[in-house]
Amino acid sequence: MKIILLLVTLAALAGTGCRENSARAARTVLTPEEGTYRFARYSPDGSRLAFVADQGGKFAVWTAGADGSRTRLVSPASSWLMDPRWSPDGKSIAYLSDAAAPPDVWVVPADSGQARRLTSAPSLEFNERWSPDGSRILYSGNQSGTYDLYTVSPEGGSSDLLLAGGGNKFANWSPDGKRIGYSRVEGGKTTIWVLTLDGKTTKQITTEGHETFLEWSPDGREILYTSDRTGLSDVWVVPVDTGEPRQLTRDIRGDWAATWSPDGRWVAYLSEAGGQQDVWIIAAQGGQPIRVTNDPGEEDDLIWSPDGKGVTFSYTEGVSQIWVQPLAGGAPRQLTTGLKGSLDPQVSPDGQWVAFSSYRAGNNDVWVVGIGGGEPRQLTTRDANDFTPRWSPDGSRIAFISSQSGNDDIWVVPASGGEPTQLTSFTGNEGNPQWSPDGRAIAFDASFESSTNDIWTVAAGGGTPTRLTRLGNASTPRWSSDGRTIAFFMGKAGQGQIATIPATGGQLTQLTKSLYNGLQEWSPDGRRLAFATFNANQFEIATIGADGSNLHTLTSNDVWDIFPLWSPDGSMIAFATQVKGHFDIALMDSSGANLRVLTNTPGDEGAPQWTPDGKSLVFSSVNDNRKLVTVGVERLLTEH
Repeated sequence: MKIILLLVTLAALAGTGCRENSARAARTVLTPEEGTYRFARYSPDGSRLAFVADQGGKFAVWTAGADGSRTRLVSPASSWLMDPRWSPDGKSIAYLSDAAAPPDVWVVPADSGQARRLTSAPSLEFNERWSPDGSRILYSGNQSGTYDLYTVSPEGGSSDLLLAGGGNKFANWSPDGKRIGYSRVEGGKTTIWVLTLDGKTTKQITTEGHETFLEWSPDGREILYTSDRTGLSDVWVVPVDTGEPRQLTRDIRGDWAATWSPDGRWVAYLSEAGGQQDVWIIAAQGGQPIRVTNDPGEEDDLIWSPDGKGVTFSYTEGVSQIWVQPLAGGAPRQLTTGLKGSLDPQVSPDGQWVAFSSYRAGNNDVWVVGIGGGEPRQLTTRDANDFTPRWSPDGSRIAFISSQSGNDDIWVVPASGGEPTQLTSFTGNEGNPQWSPDGRAIAFDASFESSTNDIWTVAAGGGTPTRLTRLGNASTPRWSSDGRTIAFFMGKAGQGQIATIPATGGQLTQLTKSLYNGLQEWSPDGRRLAFATFNANQFEIATIGADGSNLHTLTSNDVWDIFPLWSPDGSMIAFATQVKGHFDIALMDSSGANLRVLTNTPGDEGAPQWTPDGKSLVFSSVNDNRKLVTVGVERLLTEH
């Protein structure tokens, strides 16, 4: 077997101090075989990679040279396997596997030998980490009915309980092995703590937000993590001993999975700041973020190369297409085809067309296709990313986001074709355009004044935008059916809440109060909102009255249920659910009764969209096909 490894060299940047690398990266495929590969990890000396390969639904650990050559099967295959980790001496690899279910910690020699099962509790173990001296493996386990921290010898034997008390997860050794940083879930918040092994003392070092993905700095003085304490997911750093947390990123879209460069001077992270999930880097002391990748797929499993000259990640090469699912039953019908993906569908008001964004012409452009399928028609043709198309109520125009001017702005294009018109030109980024029911205005969120994010409106024909909120953490506006009220998401003190405000401005009303609520959508009669609410580590679908009364949680599937959308007559709610292990489209009565899953594909379905007659649902679906990719960033770092 050959690992698919893409070698990416970056073209020269125009100027310095840039926020985004708009130059196109030259990619060389070193091996042609298709496949799914994830969780790449470099050996301590940087000469080899360990990774997980999927062969026909069976997962196993493989190793290869750092250039993707000399691949070798290391572990037995199982139906669930992830997170290979090299021992400090490079002789062994720990990983998680359900080969003797449930998922346990295993270790296998990196060169040859039998895999050994180290844990055998009747519950899930995860997040295994070698101690710096290689003598112990730290992991989180649910052996007592709550998550605690344990260590086990890589030679086997019983596990030692390191820290009990519940909700202790995502732990990581300090570089000197004397302390352990971990996330504690307590009182509706996830905060970061440090356990000192000498004396077993604990210390809380963050106090707000849902704080995860923690990683020690190479010198052991700071911890890097992701937090939504402002209502948006951003990258933060906190000194371990003294000092206040400092915010590194301030994007209006999510930033997460941050990791230090080997010398501690840079931080690489994943972000949707550019409209899709890409790799970005930022100086560890702060500054302007630098975009590393800009492509239609999604990056994940991000790590630095040991020499600090590149970042390596898995890249989703799966092709996303637009589908229609009739509610009367039967298989879904595929509307788009081709080797380039199609995303973010929206059905026209007359139900005859679907607008979507696609890279099929080389850039992310806006396209339309008939509801019955056929050849798509391209509406935007510029050398820019155009995405998030939204039909006007009369179907004559389509609003969308474009990076044509260097940042994300609101544009409008005739649905029949023609020259697009720019409506906004802020120095920050605009997003989530939503037409008013009468088609006279468009609501949107925008970063403005030191990257704060608020709700704005602009006349559909152009003019000066009107600012409705001054919160610095407001996004995703949604008009009520009468056009008098706008519901939106706001974040404050680690909580995400739904609020409303008059469309002409005025006093806002907060509707929800629990830990996290969002993805809100109005019922057709404007009396209720459906939304996703975070309960017991899962998202469920709930509804609430427009005045904040009559809160009802409708689902309890112990999985993620997201993207609710009312049927045109308000009698049903469609949403995306993970009840079958991946995201499928589900449907239920607006009361929560009669829940049924409509699709069952090996890929993930996106947010469903109703056809105006209420008889079908339109959605995008993608099947993961992941490659391992390395990107050289040395030139980027020296130029900034």
